[in-house]
Amino acid sequence: MKNNGFFKAVSINPKNMKNAILLCFFIDGIVFIATFLLSLMNISLGILPQIIYLITVLIVAASLGKDELNRIFAWRDIPVGALAGIMVMFFGLVIIKSELNNLFQVAVPVPKGFFNNYFYEPNNILLNFIVIALLPGFTEEVIFRGVIARRFFTTYSPWKAIILSAVLFGIMHMNPWQAVNAVYAGIFFGWIYLRYRSIWLCIFIHAYHNILVTYVGFPYIPVENPGYLEIWRHPLWFDIMGILLFCFGLLTIIVTRANPQIIQKPNLANNIAK
Repeated sequence: MKNNGFFKAVSINPKNMKNAILLCFFIDGIVFIATFLLSLMNISLGILPQIIYLITVLIVAASLGKDELNRIFAWRDIPVGALAGIMVMFFGLVIIKSELNNLFQVAVPVPKGFFNNYFYEPNNILLNFIVIALLPGFTEEVIFRGVIARRFFTTYSPWKAIILSAVLFGIMHMNPWQAVNAVYAGIFFGWIYLRYRSIWLCIFIHAYHNILVTYVGFPYIPVENPGYLEIWRHPLWFDIMGILLFCFGLLTIIVTRANPQIIQKPNLANNIAK
């Protein structure tokens, strides 16, 4: 593989887990240094770290090979029925993930105040949407699906590639409470990418997922437990609804015809090598 520009110095081809981890920490290191320097200059960061992350990811992706960005952002038509099924499935998935997260927090409680000021949350609705949904959806899908998972498919079996890229996606969230949910979501982002080869679909679904997680209020009920002061769970009917939505959406996706030649190892490997 031939690299160019500043990325030539590190020459990391994320075709396996080790290289992908190095690549992710390389990108995060650049973002950390840039934001640290900005903070030293007393510049209000706000949305800047996410913009720096986006620019760094695009530069790194472009440096990985000729026409790399064209391959990542290639447009592919998605059947309307499949899109509807995906949206229904992810609505159910968000409910299921939320309940699993409730159970996880019983075993591993979040330290008091851990997430205070953890996220940048602007008051402007449009800016909040950009920060919560648009930028994370775009940037994370480009690096974790468009760059890493796409190369994993040339190295590992499809499901191993999906799971490893999802685990890495979780690890890079840097705390266990977000990481567990990110792994769950990453598995399905990876499967959707494998099935439809569309980074735009993954970006849309990722943004949609983040909107559901952030803006949709779920019902909670307190659960008595002598070992903890307070435990909150979803009502049983809500959990059942989530499972039904997930299953219905998944079935719709399965019966909706997808491109039978999902990702061809030889062709993709040759493209990456150019």
